[in-house]
Parts: sequence; C-alpha cells; structure tokens
Amino acid sequence: MNENLSQLVQDADTTEGVVFSETDLDLPEEELSEDVATDIIEEPQTDVIPIAMLSSWFEANSEGIDNINQVKVVIRGINSESTLIMAVKNNEGNVDADGNEERDLRVFDNADSIPVLDLPPLSMDIYNNGFKIVYQHGDVFIKTYGVRTGLICALCTSVGAYVIPYSIIRVKKKDTELELPATPPIITPEKLAETADLESLQLLYKQSAKSIDDLSTNQSVVNWLVDRQRDVTDINHHLQIDNVLIDILK
Repeated sequence: MNENLSQLVQDADTTEGVVFSETDLDLPEEELSEDVATDIIEEPQTDVIPIAMLSSWFEANSEGIDNINQVKVVIRGINSESTLIMAVKNNEGNVDADGNEERDLRVFDNADSIPVLDLPPLSMDIYNNGFKIVYQHGDVFIKTYGVRTGLICALCTSVGAYVIPYSIIRVKKKDTELELPATPPIITPEKLAETADLESLQLLYKQSAKSIDDLSTNQSVVNWLVDRQRDVTDINHHLQIDNVLIDILK
C-alpha cells in the first residue's frame, strides 16, 4: 500500500490538491463486537390524572352522587355556567311532610374555575368551607379537598377496611393535571402492630389526650383517627387528621 501511495503522490500535478478515496487508503473495516450491549435508558412512565372544572365535572357525574342533586334554575343576571347550585342531603335525616329527605341548598360561585380531578367519584360531601370528593384510580384512593386556593389531594392506600393517606399533593387553579408517584407504599401488618408513640400523637393531635388510655398500637390509633374523621365537617380538621396518620405510619 505504501508504494501505491507514493506513486500517487509523484504522479499528481503539484498545482492541484491530492485527493484520496477510501479504496485508495485501503482502510480496515471496523466490526462491532457482539459482546458490546447498547444501554437503553427508559424514562419512568408517569401516571397523570387530568383536571376538570367543578361545573362541567358535576354536570357529567352528578347522577352517581346519592346525597347531592344539581339544581338548575334560570335567573336573570346569573351565569349558569359559573354559578353551581346543589341540593345537599343533611346529616340529620329529617323528612318533610311528604316524606322527602330534607336538603340544604349550597351555591358555588365561579364553579367554572374550581379544579377537581376528572374521574368518576366514589363520594362527595359539602362543608361550610369547601367540599371533599373521594376517587379510586387503580389501587390508589384519592381524597380531594376543594379550598379557596385550589385542590388538596390526599393519596391513600387501602389497609383492611380503612383508607389510609400516605402523601398530600396540592393542585393549583392553573394546573391541568395531577401527577401521581409511581408506586404507593405498602403499610405492613408489622407496622400496624408496632407500639404507638402516644406522646407524639398527643403533640400532633391534642384531642387524643382524652382517649389515650384506649390506645396502644399503631393499628388502634389508626382505627380511632379514621372513626373520628367520619364525623368531621371541617376541611382543616380533615387535613389535620390526614397529616397525623401520615406521620405515625412513616
């Protein structure tokens, strides 16, 4: 090859550039080893839930909510898209003279800008300072609290007969979707059987002091808190109990 290359140089016109082709250079072919594996980095799949507005969501899902009915009225000067009126069954169980369950009217202004998860609900409750909607998405239960600043989502896992929160995510009014963590944690029977830190419980939730003699394990604390939460009608109180449950089961 060296002799051929020298001859090419000598024969070339010195006033012109010398051009070599791949065949002239006789370059060795490089083969890829079969032992070399190409690493493929897969991005983790993100599980997301779209966000809808309360007015359109309730219109589509109200028939599946037993304790709440939509009230459609036409009032001059009232925008029916942004003003949502509900008839909510009261908790007292009273009936009127015709045997109908008594209901209370609740009005949501700007309902077309109040975010909710765009999923069919398991239940919905209306409180004086907002609302709570519970959903199921795969193995994850989601308790959502509608407040003035947006939506607060308590992600929960099923533990026996109870739904226990493990993370809280806030959704702002400008958000278009809720991103879920890939895998919910597993709350084991061993964790529930552990002796509860009753001193920390009383610091986190002062109301527990009156019942502290009836509590011993994490399971007994979970049972007591979840049972107590059923009668709570204030969103701040709901969130307080959710945070206590998350803390004691960390």
